[in-house]
Amino acid sequence: MGFRGYSQFMEFLEFVLPGQKRSKLVYWGAAHAKANIIDTALLFGAQNNTQNSESDDVNSENDDEDLDNGDEQVRKDHQLDIEDEFLMFMMRLRLGLTITDLSLRFSLSKATVSTILTTWLNYLFIHLGQLKIWPHRNVLVSHMPKDLKEKYPNNVCIIDCTELKIQVPSSLVKQSQSYSNYKSTNTLKSLVGVDAKGGFIFISQLYTGSISDEQIVYRCGLLNLLAQKVSFGEVLPGDAIMADKGFDLGSELSKLKLKLNIPPFLGSDTQFEESDVIKTQTIAQHRIHIERAIGKVRRFAIFSSPLPVAMLGSVNQLWSVCCLISNFMDPILE
Repeated sequence: MGFRGYSQFMEFLEFVLPGQKRSKLVYWGAAHAKANIIDTALLFGAQNNTQNSESDDVNSENDDEDLDNGDEQVRKDHQLDIEDEFLMFMMRLRLGLTITDLSLRFSLSKATVSTILTTWLNYLFIHLGQLKIWPHRNVLVSHMPKDLKEKYPNNVCIIDCTELKIQVPSSLVKQSQSYSNYKSTNTLKSLVGVDAKGGFIFISQLYTGSISDEQIVYRCGLLNLLAQKVSFGEVLPGDAIMADKGFDLGSELSKLKLKLNIPPFLGSDTQFEESDVIKTQTIAQHRIHIERAIGKVRRFAIFSSPLPVAMLGSVNQLWSVCCLISNFMDPILE
């Protein structure tokens, strides 16, 4: 399943669901899930934290009671142990098994399998999404490989875009929007950032394949996040972001007093120095780690074939969860 062994599998499960308490899972389509209405206007209101925490305490006390008195659908979903439900979810992601295949393997109806998969996807998206995956720059620098630290001691992130193939939409407008000239097919595109060892520290949502890399940077909130980190002292003036030469962001980063490490353009008609060639080689040497990190996620077989249009409603959760789970697997660099 991508984990080193059973012990690592169980360690991750214990981390995301301490004690394997089923009461923390809100099963998709269950009656108590439909009754659990979230007021999104209150999610980021600091003044409501006290009220929310009080209501959370009440809800947590009633969780087990709700499950004990739950509807028939919830009982059906509990035919499997928590460990087996998570195993089913990982088999879906890692092996790319279909819902029909999983229903036969686990002797469940396809509706029940779909309910379990959707429940775990939403739970992990919310639970893992609350983690602070971009550490303080001092932590990043202290864990840099020696070679990168010698050449680019202030580099705090490596960014790149990647594309996922999707089935051709029936709408001609959607076809045009999602068509990637680079891949010559319909895709969705995401911007990701990794640390010097290939761990994901930034994951954007997915955009249609026709968008440029530079446009994604402006839309995904990376620049705003960097501005916040500079203001909080988590990223210092003079720190740098490493990228490919297609990211023309020097002016934007300079406003934040940050630098952009990109290889110089070495065209056939360009006069260049030996130092430019060396710089290009060293940047390429270290940027390979983001390619390996992306490749690590692409080994989730669910991405091995074009994503069906029916999955596009949950594709952002799917992509984010797979990236975050990969952070818990064996690192690219020890």
